[in-house]
Amino acid sequence: MRSVTGYRWDDLPAEMHAAIKAECGPILRVTSLPGGLTAGAAVRLDTAAGKVFLKALPEGAPSAPLYQRERLVGAVLPEGVPAPRMLWSGHTAGWIVLLVEHVDTAREVELGPGSPSLDGVLDLVRVLGEALTPNPCEGLPPVTENVRFLTRRADALLAAPPSDLLAADAYRHARALLDVDALFGSTLLHADLHEGNLLTSPAGVRVIDWGLACQGAAWVEVALFVPRLILAGHTPEEAERLAEQVPAWKGAPAETVTGLAAVWSLFREFVARNGPAGIRASRAQAAAAGRAWMEYRTS
Repeated sequence: MRSVTGYRWDDLPAEMHAAIKAECGPILRVTSLPGGLTAGAAVRLDTAAGKVFLKALPEGAPSAPLYQRERLVGAVLPEGVPAPRMLWSGHTAGWIVLLVEHVDTAREVELGPGSPSLDGVLDLVRVLGEALTPNPCEGLPPVTENVRFLTRRADALLAAPPSDLLAADAYRHARALLDVDALFGSTLLHADLHEGNLLTSPAGVRVIDWGLACQGAAWVEVALFVPRLILAGHTPEEAERLAEQVPAWKGAPAETVTGLAAVWSLFREFVARNGPAGIRASRAQAAAAGRAWMEYRTS
């Protein structure tokens, strides 16, 4: 049975337990961890050889495609990418299971002004663009698929805008600037960089959770990160100045960036109004950050 926060170790089939023990050896301790929005099992396993992190989800779950993407990426990430290594993955007893190197975090990652994490995070974004071009992972969708998911919600909101939707005219103008063809490229993108997917370890900042990984232009990674900086407390001008430290940003087409800012924010406006109650407030805050960026670029 699934717990309130996701599946637990004891929920996993005995066949999966056996397969994991065959890979890891004897398991000394099992610690459940927060599972995030996918509601899969998230477990730290203490083994005789050290700690490993386990993620598992039934193959028929709505989030299973995200685990499939992460499995593909984990198998081919170059050594130079600052991410935990995938140790083993498999399909067992109707489940997808991922075993990943456990990372001992030194502190929480913060993206706000003056944060000691900021330089390391910006360096990580730069390294991703360089180390993951060309894309080493076959079978990933183009970034346009991710963006179309956003635009469907954005366009639904603009088609019948609520009376309290701020900057509706600016949104319409900016949305029309999005040139989907400009998003194409040959870089493997994480496409979901934020504080929850970044860890500060003794060895530096590490990125986790590749469930939205896709292929596109390298600058898209930076563009999707800018509103996260604004959400963390930077002004739009400050956030773009930080983005300029990443070489890939120089190739970003201005109008498409503005259109992407609008779509990113409108999607979160949509979820803030229609999504699960527990995430509406956080999505409203994210939408406000994206809207501030869009208005800065259209003012």
